[in-house]
Amino acid sequence: MLIRKLTVSRLMLASAMTVLASLSPSIASAEGVTLKVFGGSALNKLAPRQTPDVQKAIQDKVISGFLAAHPEVKAVEWDAQGPQANDVQRLMTARLANQEMDLIACSAFYTNGAYVRRGLVRPITKEIEAFSANLDQPAIGAFTVRGEVYAVPITTMSTSAIFYNKKVFADLGIPVPPSYENLKAAAPKLAAAGLIPLLHQGSNTPMWPMWYFETFAQASGDPIGRTTAILDGKAKFNDPDGVAAFDLIKTWVDDGILSKDSLAVDQDGMRSAFASGKSAMYYGGTWEVPSLQESVHDFEWGTFAFPKMAGTPGEPKHGGGADNGMCMSATIAPEKVAPAVAFMAYLTQPEVATLYLEPEQPLATSVKGVPVVEDAYAKDLRASAFPNTVKFLDWVWPAEIATAVSSSIAGVVGGQLTPQQAADAVQAVYDDLVAQGNWPPQD
Repeated sequence: MLIRKLTVSRLMLASAMTVLASLSPSIASAEGVTLKVFGGSALNKLAPRQTPDVQKAIQDKVISGFLAAHPEVKAVEWDAQGPQANDVQRLMTARLANQEMDLIACSAFYTNGAYVRRGLVRPITKEIEAFSANLDQPAIGAFTVRGEVYAVPITTMSTSAIFYNKKVFADLGIPVPPSYENLKAAAPKLAAAGLIPLLHQGSNTPMWPMWYFETFAQASGDPIGRTTAILDGKAKFNDPDGVAAFDLIKTWVDDGILSKDSLAVDQDGMRSAFASGKSAMYYGGTWEVPSLQESVHDFEWGTFAFPKMAGTPGEPKHGGGADNGMCMSATIAPEKVAPAVAFMAYLTQPEVATLYLEPEQPLATSVKGVPVVEDAYAKDLRASAFPNTVKFLDWVWPAEIATAVSSSIAGVVGGQLTPQQAADAVQAVYDDLVAQGNWPPQD
């Protein structure tokens, strides 16, 4: 969901470059097709978080190995540039200009939210059957829309969790991992110690829906299925489970855990308050790990999954998944389909995926058999959060709904809206989209 820059150790970089050097055939020049890979931003590359020279070496190595193994392909040309915010615009501009593209290096966010709905990519469910065993099945789910797979996930995996100060929890005797009741009981102890129990980056409004992802999962029992039904007009955002989702967020505030001060805090403020020991916890995603590693020096931090709340029918489910993949363009020429599928399959071979994923210091990956980080926090997340990770709902919603949910949560946290009013406001936005002919999508 958020792109982060990882700090890569010298040892890992040296290891990656050694592998590249030892397995570095020259670029093949055999006669054959040229596969054109298009990326909407500079992040749509292999190992995008590495320095430019390391990233290029990794990508060149992967392409070289593919060309050596597939002499029917003359070249793979990879065009990915520009800022992430212009991803869809750049792709649409290229399509309108009839720019040739066979494969599209794609983020799950834009694939679910724009590419499929605009007919820019084609389903590849049958094409990937031969090598899908190489892939983590939930990762494939991140690129599955209405039962059809639209991309091969080739990425590190994200999930959501609560980050906490281990020393504070130990000093106050708070169990780990805590139940919701443990957190409620600990809130007055934390406040008495002069600490904010949990601070959120509330002024960074796109991050509020993460709370709804968690609470709607527990209130509904089937967040993706219920969301699909709502968007199909078969259910409503202000059905009882939708109202309950907002009410559960309010419970965190009423019980003194989630601070109302969060409404005025941005990402830097949230991180700074935690690193300086002013807050005991914050909620976010695995993209927070690099910041924690760089900024927390005076105590040890840990993670635990968003806990089960009392009286909810559903089990905890945490937003996350496979961030990046490889889609097949809807305009690909028929004679290029087979080599394009071969390139996708090649990227899922564990020894190949290790080249471009291991330098990213992954907690988990979409390709099986790739080495992952073995630190305690990573093991905790793989045991608790990753097995219960589902697609971010804002990968499914129209953008207008994401904005409405953000505003409604802020209203509930601040006391300006009741949970019912919050859910009604979101449903009103959906109804207006339908009335204006903007939903369901027409293109």
